[in-house]
Amino acid sequence: MTNPIELLKGIRVVSLEQYIGAPYCTSMLADAGAEVIKVEQPGKGDPRRDYEPRRGEGDEVVSGGFASYNRGKRSVEIDFATDEGAAQLAALLATADVLVSNLRPGALARRGFDRERFARDFPALVVCEISGFGQTGPYAQWPAFDSVIQGMSGLSSLLGSSPEEPPQLAPMGTMDVLGGVYAAIGILAALVSRSRTGRGTHVDASMFEIGAAFLERPLTLHEFTGEVAIRGRDDFSPVGNFVAGDGGWVSVVIPTDEMWRRCCDAMGRPDLVTHPELDTVVKRAQRMKDLVLPQLTEWAAGMTRDEAIAALRGAGQPAGAVLTIDEVRRDEHLAARGLFAPLENAAALNPDGSRLSLPRLPLLFDGVGALPGPVPRLGEASIEELLDGDR
Repeated sequence: MTNPIELLKGIRVVSLEQYIGAPYCTSMLADAGAEVIKVEQPGKGDPRRDYEPRRGEGDEVVSGGFASYNRGKRSVEIDFATDEGAAQLAALLATADVLVSNLRPGALARRGFDRERFARDFPALVVCEISGFGQTGPYAQWPAFDSVIQGMSGLSSLLGSSPEEPPQLAPMGTMDVLGGVYAAIGILAALVSRSRTGRGTHVDASMFEIGAAFLERPLTLHEFTGEVAIRGRDDFSPVGNFVAGDGGWVSVVIPTDEMWRRCCDAMGRPDLVTHPELDTVVKRAQRMKDLVLPQLTEWAAGMTRDEAIAALRGAGQPAGAVLTIDEVRRDEHLAARGLFAPLENAAALNPDGSRLSLPRLPLLFDGVGALPGPVPRLGEASIEELLDGDR
């Protein structure tokens, strides 16, 4: 299967990557048409190659945890801690447009690849280093995984149903993925700059900074009001979920007085429009849990989830189903837009013979979506092939 997206065709990305942050970044670049060369430790590779669930045996085994972030790349084994490996990496970088790394800050420099060498030997190379806390600052050498950044960024302090409950973690690599997205934006901006100046740029992507910036709304509210957002309550945004009669959940947001009027029209409750506890956005936010959502739940008690949503939408009020993961996978709209792309690997089959599918880059270009290539076997490309082959 050939990727129809060629926006980054001719761009070679070399990535010293493992786990999620850098692999997710480079997977987006690969989906957009770049050639991504994943440099892995000989005989070991990215630790996520061993993650469950897995399909297949031996060299053909496919890990779901690895496939998510590494389809459409090429894998080469280089131990760049050795003189030979460092020379191989330098030769590879001489052919590259972008270097991505999520090694610990200072690790590249200790192996002979510092900022001065990049500027001297690879002046057109865009270098992006993704780390927990950035390349500088008092926390630079602290180890960090996604959960650490969720906590330190303030995200965990907001997740949970009440202040009395412990802080929660989002159940996926939220900050890892977000770090990869921001890093990709930085790389693309640096490539645009290089097209004008001919010189590369060093992109320093700190997950801690990215995570804090992601929480712009509670930080802005704190800056303007001095209030500290707490778990289970948002005193400025009237959002929430209510349950319909069939047990299905519905998500609503009522940010304006006009939307509140539409919501009341759908419920047949015009008396609530001017209710003294609900007649402003802030009041509705403060009373969302104990007044607005109970009213919606009572109204929808004799309806299915989809009937309640249809009634709200019919009145012009935004509403959506709280879909379970299996519903997301079967959703007709996502299917129509081709979000789920099949894995090409022979081992990536369901019992009925159909191919396993995972989300592609969630963008369409001129109406066309990416079709990522297969998950690479460890070291399937040789350094000689990569240096001698046509780009």
